[in-house]
Amino acid sequence: MLRAKRKERLSDFSGGKNYPAVLLFSAFFFCGLLISYKYLITGIGLYLGLWILSYFTIYAGTCRYCVYYGKKCPVPLEGSCAHRFFDKRETGFGYVQFIWAGIAYLLRATLPVIIIFREALYVYGVIYAVLFIAFWIVHIFFTGCPNCINGKCPLNPDYADN
Repeated sequence: MLRAKRKERLSDFSGGKNYPAVLLFSAFFFCGLLISYKYLITGIGLYLGLWILSYFTIYAGTCRYCVYYGKKCPVPLEGSCAHRFFDKRETGFGYVQFIWAGIAYLLRATLPVIIIFREALYVYGVIYAVLFIAFWIVHIFFTGCPNCINGKCPLNPDYADN
């Protein structure tokens, strides 16, 4: 599996260290919100509802298993808020947690993608896709994974395949 090179081992991610990922993640959110505005209040309400549902999904399925549970993590509003809704689980962090994270991101992106294809908003689609891909490239190779201490995560540079 393709993994980033180790930079640091951060036990808490500050906004400054994680600024590029936060900026891209925010731009991804607002671009999706702008696309959803095509369906006015219904689109915005559904989009925000899916984002809220995605956070509960990722908190329950992924964040509660992570070493960043209750701390600032590399992805905005995820690990640092999970403790408010779900108890921590010590059973480990692995591929199953990636499935839950994938479901959360599917919830976040589904409505804008449907609108992009339904309304032929292909320029918005390209921008939305570039923001999504850029966020994950920055997160995995520059700000998040190279600095993460979650050794049980398959994307961690120190992860040993078992």
